Order: sequence, then structure tokens, then C-alpha cells
Amino acid sequence: MDMACMKSATVYVWLLWGVLCCIPEGTKAQADTVVLSLDTVTVVARRSLSPLRGNANATLRWEMTMMHDLPKILGNADPVRYAQLLPGVQTCSEYNSGLYIQGCDNAHNLVAIEGVPVYHAPHLLGLFSIFNASHFPRMNFSKTIQESALSNRLGGMLNMQLPDEVPSRVNGEYTVGPMSSQGSLWLPLGRKSALFISLRAAYLNLLYEKWLQVEGNEMAYDFSDYNLTYLCEWGERNRMKCDFYYGYDKAEYDEVSYQARTALKWGNLKFSTHWEHLFGNGSRLNQTAYLTRYHNRLTLRQEALDFSLPSYITDIGYRSVWEWEGLRLGGDWVYHDIQPQKPNVGGTYHVQEDVQPKQRTWETAIHADYYRQLSYLWQLKLGARLTYYQTKGKGFASFDPQLTLVHSSPEYGNLSFSWRVQHQYLFQEGFSEMGLPTEFWFSADKTFAPQLAQSLSLAYDLLLQDGAWHLYVEEYYKRLRNQVEYKGNLFDFLNSAYSLEGSLLKGKGENYGVNVMLNKKSGPLTGWVSYTWGRAFRRFGHEDYAHRYPASHERIHELNAVLTCHVGKRWSVGQHRCLHPVRPIPPLSVSI
Repeated sequence: MDMACMKSATVYVWLLWGVLCCIPEGTKAQADTVVLSLDTVTVVARRSLSPLRGNANATLRWEMTMMHDLPKILGNADPVRYAQLLPGVQTCSEYNSGLYIQGCDNAHNLVAIEGVPVYHAPHLLGLFSIFNASHFPRMNFSKTIQESALSNRLGGMLNMQLPDEVPSRVNGEYTVGPMSSQGSLWLPLGRKSALFISLRAAYLNLLYEKWLQVEGNEMAYDFSDYNLTYLCEWGERNRMKCDFYYGYDKAEYDEVSYQARTALKWGNLKFSTHWEHLFGNGSRLNQTAYLTRYHNRLTLRQEALDFSLPSYITDIGYRSVWEWEGLRLGGDWVYHDIQPQKPNVGGTYHVQEDVQPKQRTWETAIHADYYRQLSYLWQLKLGARLTYYQTKGKGFASFDPQLTLVHSSPEYGNLSFSWRVQHQYLFQEGFSEMGLPTEFWFSADKTFAPQLAQSLSLAYDLLLQDGAWHLYVEEYYKRLRNQVEYKGNLFDFLNSAYSLEGSLLKGKGENYGVNVMLNKKSGPLTGWVSYTWGRAFRRFGHEDYAHRYPASHERIHELNAVLTCHVGKRWSVGQHRCLHPVRPIPPLSVSI
């Protein structure tokens, strides 16, 4: 309970006392009803202009409409880039839109649309993501998985929320940028249903064809996004959402002097149906059925060389969650069809073809979360997830418990302690970390055991000046097991026989650090300043790498400042600064 709520409660108590004092003696005996009139009631509260809602140590809710006041990237209000400005989130490079949260790898996070995973989110080599901000009303972000119902991941969560209200009239939004344009249209189909359509397309080849050249060599790049969401409500207790997304990227480069042509193609496809039913006792049942797919392909064509490197991952899944008061119970099932990178080399330098088999696996889980208010000051949250994962010739079972204890004081703020155990059965690796879509997914099996993380965190947050300011401080520690690192490069495919196991190092990791954020939530000048100090180390059981190394994505210090100045009711000016020392690339990082 914050100071504003305490003041409101005090006003209500004094108002009730005044009403009782105003009742003359014997009034209750003389009449059944007492009618009192109040001439004026005034409620005063600060208007929050910050896009952030919620506690920084739990799940932050971002309002997409307020994100337009923040600085844009090439005309795009990009949710992933804004999430990188929060404490505990460190960037890897300027050409990588991944999220490296509390020292974990980008692949350790759940990036999703309404809980459905999206396996590759960057556009334009990482300058911004596939999410069209105008299509989603809000985004939920947390540095750790807060709900046991979500997918098995070691890191945090970025979950884009689908529209959940039928608009009163036809409305839309359109944005023109230097590289792409995007638009959204909201169409009510009566009082109980609506259609939400969003498109984004690039025109680099059309406008900048003369400049897309390097020493006379031609380049071409194109991308598009398509979102379609149907919302339907029937009765007072049922709501259904059907969502479709398709996006692709194409990049080509012609090397005239070597008569070589290189092409990169990648894209996402997602379809999901969500049904929410409200029972008479106040409980709620949410069910989701979905299909999500990501694919990529690198090709190199030359007179004496014909090389391709395809990979993909496809999920078909179902999830059900029942909620009643502080209890959440549910289960889910997912089928994975995975093609790890499969180098095909032909021509004069023929080495091999079709050497990496597909992986078809499935996992099922039951989960529970329980929240209880122990007393006026203490809150307890318990969670557990029991998973069975089946791959070819091998099955894995895991139990992931979590505990969060919060002490809340209206005067002194909130102090929370969290402990978690998490497993992850999917890996992602590749020979480049420059935002290129050459990274691939593969499954745990007899050779690669499931990843494991054990984490502790202690966080403190405090509201100042009746909620106008928010201070947040957090310490965290994570121990990681069964981590992998890619040790090869592109030329290995041409000069030697390829094997997935031979290209990877296996080891363990350790992450720890401190996050600090000061957020100004109201007034003509809003924004936040965040600072992150974090270390991420990896140790591999290999004779050539016997020491402890910094993770390839580690940035020890990172300072971000985001400011928005509101001028009147219709104008706002935003500015962002990111300060971090340049550190050398670790010995195990390979880029092309």
C-alpha cells in the first residue's frame, strides 16, 4: 500500500467519523433511513506520464500508446529496444537487438506474443524488432519468469499483449520512416467483435538503390510484417482471440570481382487461438492452441562453390490455465520439429551434404502458482513446474520450484526475496553474433543435457513524493549448468567434416550483479536513469579452454538515461543516452 492509498484511507475514516457525529441522538429510533447530502467531493491525484506500470522486481507493464513519447529508431517505436534501456538488461552490440538479462544469453528468454514463443525477433540486422508497436496495447516484461505456466526458460520474459477491447469506432495509425512505413487499422464488427490489422514494409531498394553499393558491389535488403487479430466476445463470460503473424527478411550481396552471390532469408510464422471463460464463482479458464515457426537459410553461389546452410524450428502446442483468487493451476503440451543447421556443400570444394538429421521431440508439463497475503505487511508466492521432455532414445524429467517473499511497508517501501530453479531444453547457437540470422536451434538429447539455472535475488523499491518518483535497487546471483558455446566459423564448413557436437563447447556459468533505476513518473519532465553492473563468466571442460572466460555478450557497466519533456497537451520531446565502456571481444566470440 503506497502513501496515496494511506492518505485516501485516512480521508475516508475522517469522513465516516464526521457523518456519525452529524447524526442527532435518537435519529435511528425515529426513522429507518438517514439521508445526508455532500455539496462537493474533490479527489486529487498525480497524473502518471511514465509508460512503466508495476514493480521493477516483478512484472513491468508497458503501455504502447505512451511509448510514442520515447525516442524512435528510424521512425519505429520498438518495444525490444526500449526493454534494453531497463536495469539488468545489457546490450551485446549496436547491431544486435537481443536481450541479455542478468548475464543470461538471448536464447534464455521467452519472447512471445500472448504467451506464444517467437524464436527470432530482430529486423535489419538487429536495429529493431518484428513487433509493430501500434498493433499491441501493452507489453509485459520481467527479468525472470514469474509464472510457472510459461515456457521452460532460464532468463526473462518479453510478452506482447493482444488487443482485448472492442473499439467504439473505426480508428487507425500510420507512421512514415526513412526506411519503412507501418500502419494499423482497428475495425469494430458490431458491439462484441473487432478486427485489428497492421502492416509494415521497407522500401530501401526503391529509394536507396544507388547507395546500396560497396566498392561497386550491389546490395539489396527487404522486410515486411503482417499482423491480423480477431477479437470476439459472446455473453458476459467468454472471449476469444485469433491471431496471425507473418514476417520475412531478405538480404542479397553480389561480389563482382569473385562472381559470388550471397543471400540470407529468414522469417516467422505464427497462428494462435485464445479462449477465456469466466465461471460463476469468479474463477477463470484460459486455453491456447498455437503453431509457431522460424526458418532461416544462408546461401553462397560461386562458379566453383554451391553452399547452403538452412535451419528451422516449428512448435505445435496447447496450454490451459485455471485461476481462482490466489491459485493458478494448469498444464501444457508442445511438439517440436527442429532442423539444426545443415551445411550442404557442392562444387569443386564438395565436402558433405545432409549430415545433420532432424530432431522431433515433445514436452508436457503441469504447473501451479499460489499467492497469499500472510499479513498486512507480508506476501508469499509459491510456484512449481513439473516437466517431462522426450527426445529420440532419451527422456528427461525436471521439477522447477520458485519462492518469492515480499515485505511491504507504506512508509519504507517493498523488500522482496526470490529463489528459483529453472530448466531449459532448447539451445541456440551460431557462428556470428552480429545480428545475422545464422543462429540455429537444437534440442537436448543424449549428448547435450538440459540447461539448468539456480538463482537468488534481493530487491528493494520505494515510492517517493507521493509516487512521483520510484527508486529500485536489486542484487542477483545465478549459477548455470550445461551451457554451450560455438567455437567454429564459416570456413569450417568448407574445409572439414561438420558435426554438431564437434562445433560446440560444453560447460557451466556464473552470473551476478547489481541493478539500479530512478524513475520520474509525473510532471512535465519524465523518464528514468538506470545503471547495471554485471559479470557473466563461463568455464568449459576442454583442454584448450581450461580457464574461466567472460561470456561473449558480457558488458560490465551500462548506463542509460531516457527523458521525455511534455510541452502542453499535444507535444513531447524525447531523448536517450547510453553510456558503456568498449570492452574487447572475448577469445571465444567468432564473428564474420
